[in-house]
Amino acid sequence: MQLVLNTNGLVMKVKDKVFYVTDGKEHRKISPEQVDSVAVTAPCLISSAAIMLAADAGIPIYFFDRFGEGRSSLRSPWFDSIATLRRKQVYFSDSVNGSQWIIHVFQQKTAHQIQVLKYLANRKKRMAKLLQKTIDHLQGEWSALDQQVKIPSAEWSASIMGWEGSMARVYWQCIGQCLPGEWSFNKRSRRPAKDPFNAMINYGYGMLYNKIEQALFAAGLDPHLGILHADEYDSPTLSYDLIEVFRPWVDRLVIENILTGAAIQEGFEVSEEGVYLNATGKRWFIPAFNAWLLARVRWNKKQLTREGHFYHAAAQLAKSIN
Repeated sequence: MQLVLNTNGLVMKVKDKVFYVTDGKEHRKISPEQVDSVAVTAPCLISSAAIMLAADAGIPIYFFDRFGEGRSSLRSPWFDSIATLRRKQVYFSDSVNGSQWIIHVFQQKTAHQIQVLKYLANRKKRMAKLLQKTIDHLQGEWSALDQQVKIPSAEWSASIMGWEGSMARVYWQCIGQCLPGEWSFNKRSRRPAKDPFNAMINYGYGMLYNKIEQALFAAGLDPHLGILHADEYDSPTLSYDLIEVFRPWVDRLVIENILTGAAIQEGFEVSEEGVYLNATGKRWFIPAFNAWLLARVRWNKKQLTREGHFYHAAAQLAKSIN
């Protein structure tokens, strides 16, 4: 499970060789064997003993801002593989095989986006024509992209990013028009979000980034050596690549919770900076996200938890590089 510290003033330390979390009135002991990561979303105190216990158990600690974006992380400094794989990762990023992998990533992402649109079409019959038109557009755009697979990704990264941005605008415009009035939006807004829907999407993506990074580490890959995304100082650019496959899964999570009435307008705060989840929203969204991670789904002929699919995808990438 993910241990979430989302209350101001919480203290996490070590007692009897397990995590001891207290707010001064209540306390809880949690074995590190029960925890796969720690998410800190509010100002807390974490002792050095708790950090060392987490490191020894291979448990990363992630720090999120109020928009859900990862700001920092603490983890063991050691990779799970020898440096040879990471050297091969560098060569792979500028190879035709790297290009083919990127094409495959966007094929999978588009397939998942289409699943989201079909889900909406089954529940918004009056918008079926618009949704089918968008589905046809996403499917039709692939013909112009397939010819790029024989070119190293470094030679066409700008063009594919432009192509992906164009596809995303069509996808999000369609979704924005199909949601109930209080949740509708005109365009995708990132940092800051301009509406509650985008605030949830941003928060979900922020949590997803760290799960993807964790899966890449487990596969022995360096998350900072991207294939499509340009290298950026201290940025997990390979996470930016692999996450593309799974973003639509977060989209579906948010849309389902809106259409079923689980998402509530009281879960958001509006400020000059934009719209973000408040304490009420986080208390609902974070458990919903973690339950979503543990749900078993069939994908690529495998029945795994969603989080299990992240690890499998990272392992398959490592196998391709090797």
